[in-house]
Amino acid sequence: MSTSQRTCWLNATVFLTGAGIMTVELVASRLIARFLGSSLYTWTGVLGVILAGMSLGNYIGGRMADSAKNLPGRIAAMLFAGAAACLAILWLNAWAGASPLLMGLSWPVRILLHMAWAFLLPATVLGTISPMVAKLAIERAAHVGRAIGTLYAWNAVGSIAGTFLTGFYLTAWLGSVRIVVSMALLLAVLGLLYALAARRGRGAAGAGTALALAFFLLAVLPGAGPARAGLALKLRDAPAEANAVYYAETQYQILTVTAEPGNPAHRAFYQDKLRHSEADLNDLGDLKYPYMRIYDALVNQKLGKNDRPVRLLLLGGGGYVFPNYLYRARPGSELVVVEIDPGVTRAAQEAFGLPADAPLEIHHLDARNYVADALRRNREAPGSVPPFDFIVCDSVSDYSVPYQLTTREFMAQVRELLKPDGLYVMNLIDAYEVGAFMNAIAQTFAEVFPHRGAVSAVTELRGRNTTVFVGANEPLDLASIGEWTTRPGAFVGLPLTEGHFADLRARNGACVLTDDWAPVENLLAPVVKADRLGLLSAALAAGIRAAEKEDYPRAIRHFRRALDIAPASEDALVNLSHAQELAGDESGALDTYAAIIQLHPLNVAARNRAAMILARRGHVGPALEQWSESLKINPAQPDVLNNLGALAMQSGERERAVAYWTQALEFAPDSPILKQNLAAAQAPQP
Repeated sequence: MSTSQRTCWLNATVFLTGAGIMTVELVASRLIARFLGSSLYTWTGVLGVILAGMSLGNYIGGRMADSAKNLPGRIAAMLFAGAAACLAILWLNAWAGASPLLMGLSWPVRILLHMAWAFLLPATVLGTISPMVAKLAIERAAHVGRAIGTLYAWNAVGSIAGTFLTGFYLTAWLGSVRIVVSMALLLAVLGLLYALAARRGRGAAGAGTALALAFFLLAVLPGAGPARAGLALKLRDAPAEANAVYYAETQYQILTVTAEPGNPAHRAFYQDKLRHSEADLNDLGDLKYPYMRIYDALVNQKLGKNDRPVRLLLLGGGGYVFPNYLYRARPGSELVVVEIDPGVTRAAQEAFGLPADAPLEIHHLDARNYVADALRRNREAPGSVPPFDFIVCDSVSDYSVPYQLTTREFMAQVRELLKPDGLYVMNLIDAYEVGAFMNAIAQTFAEVFPHRGAVSAVTELRGRNTTVFVGANEPLDLASIGEWTTRPGAFVGLPLTEGHFADLRARNGACVLTDDWAPVENLLAPVVKADRLGLLSAALAAGIRAAEKEDYPRAIRHFRRALDIAPASEDALVNLSHAQELAGDESGALDTYAAIIQLHPLNVAARNRAAMILARRGHVGPALEQWSESLKINPAQPDVLNNLGALAMQSGERERAVAYWTQALEFAPDSPILKQNLAAAQAPQP
């Protein structure tokens, strides 16, 4: 090999290793997001750990370069070690995400240890290669300074290329897991070439490359067999949530839509680790989340309980539940949705009940950019963007807060887009007993709007919950907001008073968020530190895995542990009741269903399952009572109506049975069992 060819080969090596390190860094931010979200804390952890690994690797690589007698062979070995370390990310990350040991730690410490466990090793191994390549270049260079400078430059160019390629293209095309597997194969192939050049270890290198190729094929080949093997080895991405009907990775996040067992029309929409929205596809007017009922009550209070159109701007699409409800409830409304991630819109259309032709004006860009552009257009041509009755900011994702949407400057821009009597509405997640973030938002609202208020989505200001803040130019009457909900009895929140705001300020001090100073992660840090949701999620996940293996006693133990962590957890109670039924413990299941009904009275699935057990045991009266309450909550339940029809027939009430089955067919007109039952009931009697 000529000197110029050797130089090109060395430059290519540091180019690829530089690209590999930056690819690992970007992929790290995505892989941990499904467990820890995306925030300043997670990015700090990613950058710190990767830089630490690179520094440690550079030091070790320098010592290895001085002690190695066969540098190409040593480089080959480290390239294969890098390939193995990259693959190990997939297993180590999953372990760290589900580890109860890490979940009990403070948030920054948990992030740091998670990152170090999963990503320090590959960053260190890849960091060892550049010093060894540099020594090879020096040994053969006439101009040492020029050779070192050229290697540094190619390494930096590789890092830049890896950053742009991964961020702009590979993440959306391949997904994070396949990127990791592909990177492992690339490093193995490069290691094989170095082994061939070193004329030693070629057999082991060939076997290692073949193994890396096999892993790559299991990650990408179509077919049920490769898919099962790839999933078992974690070489393919899979939703963490059970019963997923939609799963996608976008440039911004992981999106998952699940269907409730036994009630596939009941969907949940996840963004990374956060359960962001719920919807009943058979009843899109049923707003499941309390904070959305507050949105609805605010609209009704302003416009009346009617179908009068509204002009509303929603910053953050989420599952598109509220705009999907609003255009049906108020035909002719002008609804503008700004959602930065096109994948969210696609998921809502494909799996969450949003029609592709829904009369919504959708913009895929950052909310701050949209607001600034709207103001610019209005200044250039007044009236280009007509003012809004409501602007709703629903962009907060768990503890990941887009700080640029919380500042005084942004709220001032929003106020310019409102009608004089319009409302600005923003939700957030915090705990009142700590309340540093709530306090900052309350004071920032007060800086911009003459009148501001807030409504908690729960009645007891204890623990982590959602609060809806409201800003207006005119006085607010939030004390009566519960009277304006569309569905009677749906409102369960608590309007905050000036006493609450004074208490928040007394405990947390003066704090107004600005573009220059908005430390939202720090304000939320005490709440994150005390949050037990991670432990709850781990217990639920362990129980679901046990149930999938039909180990129901073990599943029940995990779900009871989840209830020890969060006694009122609806997910834990629902999973426990299902496991008890599958284990044959109907009495225990009935007790659990009773607890669900008491704590979560709108859960129709619990009422329906309890009624089925009661009916089987001959307790027809209590069963009918539960089914009756269930239909009051949601009349569109053909399965319940079918069961009521069957009970009526058994009691000899033919006309009543016909009425039930006729009503059920209105909601499920193609159901063969309903048609069969109705025909049998209407047939002439002998």
